[in-house]
Amino acid sequence: MKTNISILFIVLSILFSCIACDTVENKTPIDTNKNITYLRATLGGCNNKTEENIKHGEEKSDTVIIQIQQDILSIFVGLNYICCAPFVTDCNIINDSIFVSIIDVCPEPYKDCYCRCNCYYTFEHYFNNLSNKEYYWRITLIDPREENEILFDEGVIKVGS
Repeated sequence: MKTNISILFIVLSILFSCIACDTVENKTPIDTNKNITYLRATLGGCNNKTEENIKHGEEKSDTVIIQIQQDILSIFVGLNYICCAPFVTDCNIINDSIFVSIIDVCPEPYKDCYCRCNCYYTFEHYFNNLSNKEYYWRITLIDPREENEILFDEGVIKVGS
């Protein structure tokens, strides 16, 4: 009998501990006033490659992939563009909007920068301090051979419930 009471006491203690933990977690306020923060960009694919070390293969589609893992938002951009282009990226956050610019910084005359092929460039931008709300995002390409910037893609990210 004493063993049954001990087992019952242990089971009830564990049960009440779990319920108490759930109650504390559910009452924790969500900070909706955090400001999203730009962390860094990682350039890959054909970035910083010369014609000699570019692997030619099947062309990939232009791509945007949005992922949220824990408190980190990543915006991955895959772009088909002329080989050997020198790129930099810029990011501006205004309120709940994320503006990413991919900038070809080739000076005139343009023929001195580019190689005679197309290549797949990748850009991954990282952000943290997300809140449970919607964020508008827009990615633009700035090509010095074009008069206006080019809208690559845009959308809305819903974070949380």
